[in-house]
Amino acid sequence: MTELRTELPATRSAPFNLKRELLLLGAAFAFGLLILPLLIWLAGHFTLGPYTHGDSGPGYGPLSLYGNYFTELARGQLVYWVAALGPVPLLLILRLWLALLRLMSRG
Repeated sequence: MTELRTELPATRSAPFNLKRELLLLGAAFAFGLLILPLLIWLAGHFTLGPYTHGDSGPGYGPLSLYGNYFTELARGQLVYWVAALGPVPLLLILRLWLALLRLMSRG
């Protein structure tokens, strides 16, 4: 009868650190919630002009965008959630790509 191994095999890379992983994912999510809307506003402001949406008139700036952004997130609008969560899969893809590069350079 064979026994099940409950231990992970030893590897040369750093051990899995759940706290670090959660901090990285949380930082990516916070970036999507707080920084990305500002970057979107800046890009739109310099290419399209002042942000005017809904009842807000010109001159309200990024605060108007933040208000609309969080309102639409609360309503469950998919496009806004894709923007908010977008940095998370991008971070995961980047980390996978770097791990594959390290693996290819070893072998």
